[in-house]
Amino acid sequence: MKTTDVRVRRAITAVAAGHPVVLTDGTDRDGYLAFAAEAATPRLLAFTVRHTSGYIRVALPGSECERLNLPPMCHRDDAHRVSVDLRGTGTGISAGDRARTIAALASPGSDASDFLRPGHVVPLQTRTHGVLGRQGPAEAAVDLAYLAGRRRAAALSEIVSHRDPARMARGTELVEFAVEHALAVVSIDELVAYRRRTEPQVVRLTEALVPTWAGKSRVIGFRDAHDGGEHLVVIVGAPDAGIPVPVHIHVECLTGDVFGSKACRCGGELRGALTRMSAQGSGVILYLRPPGRPRACGLFARSAAGDAVSDTVAWILRDLGVYELTLSDDMPGFGLVLFGAIREVIHDAS
Repeated sequence: MKTTDVRVRRAITAVAAGHPVVLTDGTDRDGYLAFAAEAATPRLLAFTVRHTSGYIRVALPGSECERLNLPPMCHRDDAHRVSVDLRGTGTGISAGDRARTIAALASPGSDASDFLRPGHVVPLQTRTHGVLGRQGPAEAAVDLAYLAGRRRAAALSEIVSHRDPARMARGTELVEFAVEHALAVVSIDELVAYRRRTEPQVVRLTEALVPTWAGKSRVIGFRDAHDGGEHLVVIVGAPDAGIPVPVHIHVECLTGDVFGSKACRCGGELRGALTRMSAQGSGVILYLRPPGRPRACGLFARSAAGDAVSDTVAWILRDLGVYELTLSDDMPGFGLVLFGAIREVIHDAS
């Protein structure tokens, strides 16, 4: 098991047990103490208040913010919502009062009338798809709660430096804090990578036999599970089981693929791959269409293939049952990062 997976799973186990974890962004920036909101207790809140800024927020999905009538705090920031106190909690500021409010925000039985506004706990609306939609601490905290089998609600607050209480803890001090209090540590990047590798990133939509100049080919359509990008797989011939399948990965280029632009090699590489596979009698072409505006070399800036593209490819191959493959030498912009991602996802499935 990868070391990063061990850290993520350790954090998930801790959150499931009602313990806090130290959440970082993987760089020398602020770190957060985070825990499942439904697990809030006076003791846990007292620990949080003692070691953090005390500005405790509760990350919630947009649907919960709407259900509980939690409007934006100001028109320029729709993430931070009007602060609340649970009715009947006295002043609302004590650790016990805030624990009750936080747990109530996570409860499916709560409704809008249960809360006073303004109060001492700040709800924070998260983006759709968690860290796969926005790589922020609020999304990461909610993802950890959900992966731990808890409600999609998490409390978080920035950890204060013990060396200099006027500053926030960063870097090695966050690790030292976690070791001192026996807390799991996980970064947002590790959680992103874990979710991309363990959760299907594509959905199969449709399939048809299409006559092409390379012969009658089986064409399968896929869609990204989160950002809506749509992709095609063209299967030339009938690849033999047990024999590595020739695979060419191509990112859409409108100018090169359709209009034959000579400003790039995209169209030539695609046609060359089809020609080779037609001659060999078998092969698989993955035609990727990133979300947003069309990709067109010489017209729009060409973006580099990132981890998300690598994981998309890996999950498509896994869906196809292609576990032995030979990658084309002329695939632009992928390299060892792509091959590594493919190996990881396929290894998990086989």
